Amino acid sequence: MPRKLLPLAFVLALVAAACAEPPAADIEFGSGVRFVPMVADSLNNSGVEPSVAVTSEGLPIVAYFAFEEVPEGDTLPQTRPVGAPSIPGVMLAAVSSEGIWTRGAIALEASIPNVQIPFNPAFDETVADLTAGNVTGLDLAVDDDAFHAVWGSPRGLYYATGSTDPAATEQVQISRVTSSTPIGPSIAVVGGSPRIAYYSSSSTLASVQLARPEGDGWSTEEVSDPAGCKTCQTAAIATRDGLAVAYTADDSVQVALNDGESGWVGQEVEGGGGQGLSGTSTGSGIALSYYLGTEVHIATGPAAGPFDTVSAGRAGPGSDAEEGAGTSIAADDEGRLWLGWVDADEGVVFASSGDDGFTAIETQPDTASGAMPSVDVTPDGSTAFVAWYDTEHEDALVGQYGEIEGLAIAAPSPEPVGVPPVVQPGGDCTVAVGGVVQITALGIAFDASCVEVPAGEPFTIAFGNEDDGVPHNVAIYPSADDLANPLLQGEVITGVESIEYPGDPLEAGEYYFQCDVHPTMNGTWTAAEGGGGGATGSTGSTGATGPTGGGDGGGGATVAVTAQNIAFDTDTIELPADTENTITFDNQDAGVQHNIAIFTDDSLSESLFRGEIITGPDTIGYPIPPLEAGEYYFHCDVHPDMNGAVLVA
Repeated sequence: MPRKLLPLAFVLALVAAACAEPPAADIEFGSGVRFVPMVADSLNNSGVEPSVAVTSEGLPIVAYFAFEEVPEGDTLPQTRPVGAPSIPGVMLAAVSSEGIWTRGAIALEASIPNVQIPFNPAFDETVADLTAGNVTGLDLAVDDDAFHAVWGSPRGLYYATGSTDPAATEQVQISRVTSSTPIGPSIAVVGGSPRIAYYSSSSTLASVQLARPEGDGWSTEEVSDPAGCKTCQTAAIATRDGLAVAYTADDSVQVALNDGESGWVGQEVEGGGGQGLSGTSTGSGIALSYYLGTEVHIATGPAAGPFDTVSAGRAGPGSDAEEGAGTSIAADDEGRLWLGWVDADEGVVFASSGDDGFTAIETQPDTASGAMPSVDVTPDGSTAFVAWYDTEHEDALVGQYGEIEGLAIAAPSPEPVGVPPVVQPGGDCTVAVGGVVQITALGIAFDASCVEVPAGEPFTIAFGNEDDGVPHNVAIYPSADDLANPLLQGEVITGVESIEYPGDPLEAGEYYFQCDVHPTMNGTWTAAEGGGGGATGSTGSTGATGPTGGGDGGGGATVAVTAQNIAFDTDTIELPADTENTITFDNQDAGVQHNIAIFTDDSLSESLFRGEIITGPDTIGYPIPPLEAGEYYFHCDVHPDMNGAVLVA
């Protein structure tokens, strides 16, 4: 499985208790006005053409496309977990006031047996034909507790509406507006009814069309017949004076209004640019953003004009022609404008207006590889949001700017509706070897529900968090009913990451351990007299040359494996059966991360051991649990093309 490393040092958001029982320990990280990046979706290639809107609760909801990634070389595509929406799809993700993201869908190709996807999406076979290269735009609007979405593809222009509640029981309704390929669609809601603007073609014979519901179908009318567009975008804007449609024609920005007599009448806002166009309504009319040369310009004024134009900032040469380039603008009730655009050199830029013009908000390095920005703001202006597509990691991200109270680590989505919770592994206890006990978090679950360490002796927890973009830790408590007096409370880390937690000696007895962020990840921690499965003199440092001794009783072997030049020095690891063994792993690639993970076979469906990822040069001893005789598969999680066979005899 390819490793998608997040661009964020820490993925932060608002968090309360991730689960209700047992009670979670408090993990607070301060408050204040700041920019907080959040990963809305990191599965496969997610986040293409994102569009963010603010719900009636003042929280962001984001629509985007998701596709299977195109792996390099022999790398396997990322496996989607059970209960996740199928791909390709038109996705929808929303965050709760506790900072928990729920990832669902607007439209999928077909239903998934025994799985209820959040937002109760529509199903349409044409979704199967969507690709990252053929979609032609996606726009989202929220009206009260309903969302309205529109997207384009070679199969036509599609509209969908449904509830912003992830637990909605009423299914999303979908319809095809036109079978011709639309370019740059946009949507506005007038009196609860959608209005959709789009270019009917990307050729020099393009025309701007407006669609509205009529009976059981749609009616369309021509707004303008411009002589084509370079980066075609429309902006349907609901204003106090009626609907305005902004577009680019003859290398200039145009706005059209329907006066009810002469039909649609357009006027020029500014010449010499207009690519990456976006628009929003304001208290006094409308505001538009677009590229003009190496700058981003803002035009404001009544929908009927005239307009004042200013430069909001530098975009960099060629920004308007960059793939994924675009601008996005929103306004709060106080008249403050919030703006996002793509700079050819810096990625996504997020800025707001003030008395002295536009001021950029500090978002780097989180938005450095960003594209396709989308902006919205709460009516009172207290919180603004920018969504973007991370081109390097193929993730959907949303940034929040405002007063953050009780800032904490972002939590992942709860289990999808109708999908049973993860069952903790059973079986024998995980035993400390050489004073080190290894615990891995994967799939919102620990790989052990029972751990045993020697009583009266210090120990080390070698904790690996393999859940990409998800925060976990390990904490030990006297019991499940006493979480006020932790015996060990490890630092929360966001995966994929690893850490060591030193533990003080425990008296003989039975204790309780959990992940503080996800308390349903828990188990029994036992301090046993006279053992724990191995020698107890080591502190478990990853810089050591490996554990001494073979674990359970002398039958084990110690095998050396080296990684150098992004390759293992062997494609075969031989181990004796039915005994604990040790692999001494030497990573000689300076500054490069490697590990060894063992699976039943190359489908990666069942993990037997996953070693801590270390950055070279470094050495670590991996305690391998007893394996039955047979042939297994191993690889490096970071570089899956580094692989081979484990022969157990």
